Amino acid sequence: MSRSGFHRSVRMFHKFSEETMRRRGGAQSGREGVEALAAIEAVLKAERLFDPALLEPLTAFTNLLQSSQLPPDFGDYSLGDALLAIEEAHAELRHSAPQNWEFAPELTDEAAATLSAFAPRSAAGPSAPDHAAKLRRFVLDAAQEVEPGSALVVGALASPDLPLAELAARFQRLTLSDLDLPRLEELVQKTIPEPHRERVKLERYDVTGSYVAFAAGAQTAVANAAGPADAESALLAWLASYDVDAGSAGLTLAQEKPSLAISAMLLSELGRGYAACISAALAARGWDGQAVSRAPLASSLEFLRCLVMQNHVHALTRRASSAVLISAVSEVVLAPGKSGPSPAGEPTDLLSVERLVERLPGSVEVKAEQSWEWRQAPPAGADNRSLLSLVEAVFV
Repeated sequence: MSRSGFHRSVRMFHKFSEETMRRRGGAQSGREGVEALAAIEAVLKAERLFDPALLEPLTAFTNLLQSSQLPPDFGDYSLGDALLAIEEAHAELRHSAPQNWEFAPELTDEAAATLSAFAPRSAAGPSAPDHAAKLRRFVLDAAQEVEPGSALVVGALASPDLPLAELAARFQRLTLSDLDLPRLEELVQKTIPEPHRERVKLERYDVTGSYVAFAAGAQTAVANAAGPADAESALLAWLASYDVDAGSAGLTLAQEKPSLAISAMLLSELGRGYAACISAALAARGWDGQAVSRAPLASSLEFLRCLVMQNHVHALTRRASSAVLISAVSEVVLAPGKSGPSPAGEPTDLLSVERLVERLPGSVEVKAEQSWEWRQAPPAGADNRSLLSLVEAVFV
């Protein structure tokens, strides 16, 4: 995907939208849409940095491109393509500036002990048998399609349904990585038969490469602030300085390129602890920790998470011979009713896209894909509510 190609698509749609507004007039929302397209075009020209408030119109535009509702001349660029184009424009704009962030996946024991807020959410109860069976089957089918050299499971603690015993039997080497080594060791003892444990290597690895730096930066920005407004301004500037490019993201400390890399139920959880980290720092100074759930901090945190997720997708597609990516894409709370459970609100998009493949760059070949629904048992005290997630899986 070329930045120039996506830029051309944005420019064409911007011109089309302006002409439509000129002829027909339009509501305020239409004018705001035209202004957003102009701003995105300026980003792609490397004239300005991307404003996190533009993420929603950007995703709406790429969803439209993916829907094939526009003429073929516009292209079918994905959100993954768009983010890579924005990254390239940012790199041009910052070419003479010092590097602010680094991709730093290695963790000391002391650092790892402070990152519990960044661990993926645990399921409220045992996985539904249908979800577990489909996830396992998809992974095992992919495993049969690759050479049985080495396999890597990143964020191995994110899904209890992974067929780790079968993977250890299939591959000569199996690496499991996550933030918590003791829990990884327990997982191996519980799931992998002793004859195959010698094939298993455990690795403490932060797949975002950001958690330690984020925790330290949030505390510093808030600690040095004279007041809440000063803290917010410092945090926004610091979040906007994120400059790790997708090509720097990794999957493992090993130099070897695995035959198969697996990321299961992890993608939508990446960076979930960012808001909690800032909220705790603000509350510690007696300020409003809920500021992270409102603009402008909320949109800045959402955009940072979007970039971190995209870096992980890019690493999967570039640093392994083949990869399996499985993630929840959206979720909705179900409330009990006389005729059965029904949505208690609107579904929440977890990846800023309608389909998982829209997070993939257009150049990536999808060998298999599948989707299913996963209903989780309600947590204690949740008024008999449950969570219904749309899960999608791709093999690339």
